[in-house]
Amino acid sequence: RGSTGPTVIAGVDAPLRGTGRGHSIAQVLDLALREAGLSLGYDALMGITGLAFRVPAWPGAAGLTGDETAAAVRALDDALRGDVVLHEAPETDAAMDIVRRSIDAGVPVAALGWGSAKESWSVICGYDTDRGRWLGHCVLDAPRKQYESWPPTHEMLVELPRSPRPRGREALRQAVRRAGASWSDSGEQRYERWITELRGTEEPPGIDHEVAVELVIDARTAAVGFLRRLAELEEPIPGAWLELAADRHLEAMELLESRGRPQSQAAMARLETRRGREMEADLLARALRSEQKAFRALRLALEADYPPDEADVL
Repeated sequence: RGSTGPTVIAGVDAPLRGTGRGHSIAQVLDLALREAGLSLGYDALMGITGLAFRVPAWPGAAGLTGDETAAAVRALDDALRGDVVLHEAPETDAAMDIVRRSIDAGVPVAALGWGSAKESWSVICGYDTDRGRWLGHCVLDAPRKQYESWPPTHEMLVELPRSPRPRGREALRQAVRRAGASWSDSGEQRYERWITELRGTEEPPGIDHEVAVELVIDARTAAVGFLRRLAELEEPIPGAWLELAADRHLEAMELLESRGRPQSQAAMARLETRRGREMEADLLARALRSEQKAFRALRLALEADYPPDEADVL
């Protein structure tokens, strides 16, 4: 320990690619929270942070912006009654202090910009003061027990509390409110712009489009799991609306999956032709209609005093 060698939290699992958990920040936060004594699961974290309901900003970069990341961490902080802290580009000495403090308390740190996969979030599980290094897992293709060891390069760090205390059902209802607000503020418009761009472009959209599709599929898969779990906890009427929202998100997700695996040769080849891009835009338009119904059902889960089978709005 300390000056005699690395200090580590042993046995922390690695975040993995190809496991249906495409948002590395949620996967890493789930792993770190488990060590802190709170097992929420990927779907719940995606729902609480709002990432389950996000629409990528294609044709810009499909991944999370700094503002979106900060909003997700604030939502988690709210759900856990405070003490979740996002550190944006801290100086190296300050970052070492953050990691040392958290590891000594038995809680891993989530980091972006570290190690062998700097584009994804990593879980920091230890530090070596003598060598000026952190130890942990980057996103891997297969499970591995051995930690990587790299200098403390980083863009963002998320520090978690030692004994997180979730706010319970109210935090989950707040997540539903936040999802609706996000859809109204930007989500629906992003979908519409995505469709318009596909119809208007004379060039194949490239890899960013495929990443965007992959992220939506991952997000809505998590949304379905989150909403169905929430529906079990709610009274019958809001629960029925939440189930309906989950069904509509599932419908959208299955439509996007029907095009074939994102980034596959067949999916990208189809986009080489104008006809293929029109077909893709039509598919997205159908998914949008399902998403509109889903978010309408989410709103009614918070407002309606009648069950879905008495309504004609969907």
